[in-house]
Amino acid sequence: MLFSGSRVRAAEIKRTLRRIALESDESDVLLVYYAGQVVEPSWSRGSEFYLVTPDLDESALSERPDAGLRMTFLNRDVLPHFRGTAVAILDCCRADGSATFQGTDLVDAGGRDDPRHGVLVACAPDAATREDATVQHGVFTHHVLEALRDGASVETLSGLDPRHAGAHQVSIIPLGNPLDRHAPELTRLIRRLARTGPMVGHVERVRSALGAGGVAYLGSGEDGYVAVDATDGFDLDAVRHLLRAARPRGFGHTVREGPRRLWCAPLGPASSTARLLAVVDPPEWLVELGQTGAKVLETIWHTTTADSPEESELHFLSALRSVFGRLPDQMFERALDLYREVLESFRIVFQPVVTIGEAWTQVGVHSYEALARRSLDDQRAPVAMLQLAHTWGDHFVVERDRSILGRALTAYKLAHADSPWSADEPKPVSVNVSVRSLLDDSYVDTLRQLISELELDAGAVTLEISEQDAIEPWAGEQWGEAPHDYFNKRLAAIAQDVGVAFSLDDFGVGHASLARMVDLRLTHIKVDRAILQHELATRELELVVAVARQTMDAPRAVVVEGVDEESLVSLRQIYRSGIRHVQGYITGERGAPELRPLAAEVRKEIAARVRGDDETRPTSIRPALRKSA
Repeated sequence: MLFSGSRVRAAEIKRTLRRIALESDESDVLLVYYAGQVVEPSWSRGSEFYLVTPDLDESALSERPDAGLRMTFLNRDVLPHFRGTAVAILDCCRADGSATFQGTDLVDAGGRDDPRHGVLVACAPDAATREDATVQHGVFTHHVLEALRDGASVETLSGLDPRHAGAHQVSIIPLGNPLDRHAPELTRLIRRLARTGPMVGHVERVRSALGAGGVAYLGSGEDGYVAVDATDGFDLDAVRHLLRAARPRGFGHTVREGPRRLWCAPLGPASSTARLLAVVDPPEWLVELGQTGAKVLETIWHTTTADSPEESELHFLSALRSVFGRLPDQMFERALDLYREVLESFRIVFQPVVTIGEAWTQVGVHSYEALARRSLDDQRAPVAMLQLAHTWGDHFVVERDRSILGRALTAYKLAHADSPWSADEPKPVSVNVSVRSLLDDSYVDTLRQLISELELDAGAVTLEISEQDAIEPWAGEQWGEAPHDYFNKRLAAIAQDVGVAFSLDDFGVGHASLARMVDLRLTHIKVDRAILQHELATRELELVVAVARQTMDAPRAVVVEGVDEESLVSLRQIYRSGIRHVQGYITGERGAPELRPLAAEVRKEIAARVRGDDETRPTSIRPALRKSA
């Protein structure tokens, strides 16, 4: 059934599809192909899409949502009732001209749960469809037709044994990730890029890593393309006609002229040719990758390098992981080895959690938090490198947390031995941990082993639960009860087995919600510095204190993090809200590898601020007092 032209009506299409679905049997195959535009009504908030037909009245959809041909109709009224195999091919862009779908997954909108049904779409979430008049279709449709015309047949698509192909002359290629076939070449490319000196230009770095004859970064000019940057061996005038020939075939294809070959990759939106990377005489493996290779080069081009080759290589691999979702095992293992190497290079420093009071004798170090830093001179957290683990999933997250736990507790043992604190009354230490690591048995095994081997007092170790992770099962996991109940039982089991305590980190941001504070088995609540910037900060702090005190167990201690000269709340206000512990540069103490007590002058200054002796003073301690005893 073909529906084309200005007289097409949505109701007729729906009646046809509905009839086909209800009259089908297991041997039937339904192919639904749509080329056109898609409308996303504002009232749907991204949950509903309509395939545009000539009679669509978008203004009427809010009151009559079934007036058009919407994806819900296919998912609810057609696919579940079709007894055979169904495939929908959608080559469409948004009717507002933006071409992208703003993060909404059309496959989800079309349904992906039934293995008998599939949806093939022209672009991924946040990507764009592409059109080109020279191919007489959308680029997606062009390639679908090209694949079908190159020897494919109905028998082949239905699973014909290649031995019985006969005169069809069909070659069957196993479905798989194209990166798998060229993992060694891609790994070498990334290693070369990461190890090229910083003084080498961007295009020369790419040319050298590829071993190509020449590379140029091209932009659009009045007379076509202009070379923004180019290596030796790239002559724009000599390949200008090849650029024109390459465009109709799409990016990632090679145009040949005698011994010369030209390969192109877009460096901007897929629908634009304003910026592109042109490669003369590319390596054969890049040619074989086609459009996949173009996406690899575009991703690498836009990835920022780091100070060390190892981190640069890890950035490249992580960028590809984000784009492709999965990388070959060889590249995954290489990234894991690099991540371990980078983590091993971090140094551990200890920042004091300070008890405050109106009398200077009440002021002192309550405990320490172990923090990972690139060096002892760098007080900034390596946030990007620590968060990179989430790009790769649980394996990297657990590896990160195990590595930092081991380094932190080992450093704490050594630092405490050289500190003035008594071994009989050790100053507690806290270490950050993710939700996923606490759910992993290997992390708990490492925790138990470290405490035993280092002969630590488990009760002096607190694990700060990160605000970055939701407490919920991942795809494929079955918890069998409410997420917080399940996780709380997990914490109780770890506490009983190992003896450590737990605190909530960075309350007020991320997933560190009020519900998490109320439900979980915790000994401390750490309030994020973001709350100190609110106009109602004191009321929020009072609420935290009130909730912390309303618990069946002992009341939770509240710690305010990030207290410094930029805080809008004074130490006096923090103290009067019922909070007795703060952490940050308020003490004038930098994170250090040693466990140092506070100087008497610092303790007296803090007490004076708590009393409010001088409300005009800044929140932090004066530089003259930034000395330890």
